[in-house]
Amino acid sequence: MRKLLLMGAMALMTTFAFAQDATVVKNLKEQQKLLELTTKLNKAQLDYEKEKVDYNELTEKAANANADANIATTDFTATSPSSTVKDAKDTIKKLKEAKATNKKLAKSKKKLDKMGKKIAKLQSKIDKLNKTLKISDK
Repeated sequence: MRKLLLMGAMALMTTFAFAQDATVVKNLKEQQKLLELTTKLNKAQLDYEKEKVDYNELTEKAANANADANIATTDFTATSPSSTVKDAKDTIKKLKEAKATNKKLAKSKKKLDKMGKKIAKLQSKIDKLNKTLKISDK
């Protein structure tokens, strides 16, 4: 009878030990996932900051190109036809440059918006995982 009781007690202890190990393993996996998401978030934030610097440079470049294009369109004189043609060609060139710069600026803005949404999404996932980890720790 003692052997049977002892074997039953050992079986119960083994079962409880495995149950605790399963929760610990699950908790560790969630922590690992949290760390991976945090790494992705940090990388995304670095990329966002780099793109933001590029966007600021493009904004300045676009402002200068737009100002040059605006000035060039008002500089026509009707005194000599050959100089007017030359001025018109220069104006076309400046307008095309301004258009290309504005297009790059819009593309950069769109990329910044996408990156911002991605960062917000990653942050919400991290917050949810943090909540579940805090609840399971208690």
